[in-house]
Amino acid sequence: MIMYAIRHAESLANAGLDEGLNSALSERGLAQAEAVGGRFAGCAAFAVYSSPFLRAIQTAEPVSRRLRLPIRVRPELCEYQGLPAGAEVDLGLGDIEAITAAGSGAVRCPDHERAFDWPTADETLAAMISRTRAFVAYLKRRWVGRDDVVLVFGHGSPIARLIEAWLTDQPGPAFRFAIDNAAVAGLRYVDGVSSLICLNEASHLRSVGGGEVWSRDREGRDVW
Repeated sequence: MIMYAIRHAESLANAGLDEGLNSALSERGLAQAEAVGGRFAGCAAFAVYSSPFLRAIQTAEPVSRRLRLPIRVRPELCEYQGLPAGAEVDLGLGDIEAITAAGSGAVRCPDHERAFDWPTADETLAAMISRTRAFVAYLKRRWVGRDDVVLVFGHGSPIARLIEAWLTDQPGPAFRFAIDNAAVAGLRYVDGVSSLICLNEASHLRSVGGGEVWSRDREGRDVW
């Protein structure tokens, strides 16, 4: 199987226009989401998964429309806030019924049999690592065909941990991957072997918003 993990496009919070934790996409972010949709327009995907946060679902919408696939909401893909222990903040997330009633194409993932509860604001790093690893294990069990393809929309830190979980048996001490808005990571799992196809790939964004498209080389230097 192949998983393409896509970080959400630029949000209003990323652009410095909103301080809420569940901000929508900016105007540039909406254009980036359409570019992602165009990139995967011909993809023979079996499923589209997303975090319940608005910016992730909005990034998945163009793909969902083009491929005529619902957006399967999964709690394991939630953003990791990294707030102090005991912090009490409003994440801005409604319940799963409110999210699926918004007309975005989001649905309750039929494979998720537990309650659709979101992590609390003071979630530990260990808890975030555990849930992302559990999601990777689910994907590898659920999609066993060599040609099975799924698209996963989420956030920088959880996607970095998804990649790590895909490639390693044990979590490491720190993130190893920098994930940019609307960038794509591709991973393959065939005959019990996990591999990385691409990381932080963003060629589809070359004409969006007038910004330069960049990635990082193996030494961590910017590549323009």
